[in-house]
Amino acid sequence: MDSALDMIATCGLFCGACSFKLAFDENDRAHVRAMPARYEKAKEAELEACPGCRGEAPACDADPCKIRACARGRGLVHCGLCAEFPCSILSAFANDGVPHHSETLGNLKRLREVGEEAWLAEQRTRWTCSCGTRRSWYLRDCPSCRSGLEGHL
Repeated sequence: MDSALDMIATCGLFCGACSFKLAFDENDRAHVRAMPARYEKAKEAELEACPGCRGEAPACDADPCKIRACARGRGLVHCGLCAEFPCSILSAFANDGVPHHSETLGNLKRLREVGEEAWLAEQRTRWTCSCGTRRSWYLRDCPSCRSGLEGHL
């Protein structure tokens, strides 16, 4: 990832809280092991660096991402910039039963309200423990200080 803005996924997720990204960056499988059962195969797979949605072949892109393809085709950085927001593709993703996906619509609305830099600052605060350790979507206790994490999925 080349810039702070690369932490904004096309769908509105904050890449800085991605369990796969943090597992690789922190060399700590606890981030992926805490994920829901649907990710069972990925929990022991080799950890890989992720270039984010703007890079080629992000780690989360096992199947071609319709959201990413649509935004790229429209020349958009994220779906919050689209005149058709929220569309049926994004709404289906937000309601697919995966807990962190449910945050996308609210995240994109907030992005539209406050702008990218302010949203990123909010997300960095939300996903950082009071001890300074970065948090991921499903890891309930801080890997550094072991405190429970508030406002978590």
